[in-house]
Amino acid sequence: MKALTKVLLPAAAVVSVVGHVWAAYAVRSQQTELGRARREATTDPLTGLANRAGLAAALDELDGEPYDLVLVDLDKFKPVNDTWGHAAGDRLLVEIARRLAAVLDDIDGAVVARIGGDEFVLASPSPAALAHYLGAEVIQALGAPIEVADAVTVTVTASVGAVHATAGEDPARAMAAADAAAYEAKLRGGDGLVEHCPLTELPEVEQRPLLRLREMVDLTTALGVTA
Repeated sequence: MKALTKVLLPAAAVVSVVGHVWAAYAVRSQQTELGRARREATTDPLTGLANRAGLAAALDELDGEPYDLVLVDLDKFKPVNDTWGHAAGDRLLVEIARRLAAVLDDIDGAVVARIGGDEFVLASPSPAALAHYLGAEVIQALGAPIEVADAVTVTVTASVGAVHATAGEDPARAMAAADAAAYEAKLRGGDGLVEHCPLTELPEVEQRPLLRLREMVDLTTALGVTA
């Protein structure tokens, strides 16, 4: 039977090895925390979709290729919160997010983002102008009733604006065009799709902050202005 030989390391060497191990662990831990922080900075915590920052990053990655952009503004979302509570509203938003994500589930480079309380954006690489069809798919996806509380279901409609952005187009202008189209759909009573005319240049981006769509509609209604 062979004798086992134990190799004894000097105390300084042991300390050095332990130090390297802990240093490597600390680096990995910091990298993990940094990655988590970056994900949280670009992700909506309720729905798991991209937030505004995540959408901006995704649109930057699409720079140089054409894409379709669809802005979705839910109609009459506030009454859900007011009637059944914020938990019901959150449940509704989570299901809406799931359905919208499913629309672009198999498309590489596509992104779905929640950019406001009840506003969503879908962006998908597209060599041809298919924004109208993407908007139609969104409306269809929202059609089925959603259970927001026990024995309580609601049917959601949305004002949808669609635009096809050509390669190299400024994402801010594409967003402005989709926003204006959704606003037009809202003025028409909601539950509909308006596409920015492909033959019309995208609008210039205003330097002042834009009112939210709902605020604009409420204002025009109060003033008695009709489209």
